[in-house]
Amino acid sequence: MVVRALALCILMVTTSVFANHGELLIERVNAKFSYTWLALDKTIKAHKYKAAYLQRCDFALNERHYKSDKYRILFFGKYDEMKRMTDKYPELAPFIPLKITVMEEGAHSLIIATPPITLLPLVKTDEDRMTIFRWNEDMKSILDQVRSQYQ
Repeated sequence: MVVRALALCILMVTTSVFANHGELLIERVNAKFSYTWLALDKTIKAHKYKAAYLQRCDFALNERHYKSDKYRILFFGKYDEMKRMTDKYPELAPFIPLKITVMEEGAHSLIIATPPITLLPLVKTDEDRMTIFRWNEDMKSILDQVRSQYQ
């Protein structure tokens, strides 16, 4: 329980600087971590995104004597879009690529993300706003599709 609260706090502080009222996208998946992870990978690819990096957090938490189940962050995006946006708006660099956290909670998994729409205050053109809106809709769709695979 402490680890879950710590993980959510870390995620909120590090990725939702611009979020309204601590808003996060959270889905509970009725599947163990490994199945959820496979579904997430497949769903991200179906949305034409590519995984950029996988960060395992459970070992670092265990080293600090926190008991944790599996806990990982998947960084992903479309390289050309991410490059274009960070070249144009360097202040987006800490928030790109997009991230989804997956953590095991007993027989279930949680998938958590900060909505990309929180980045809107950082962009200036309608075209770039539309990119952020599309990322946001894709993120919601990805989380919903992963959850719905194991209802």
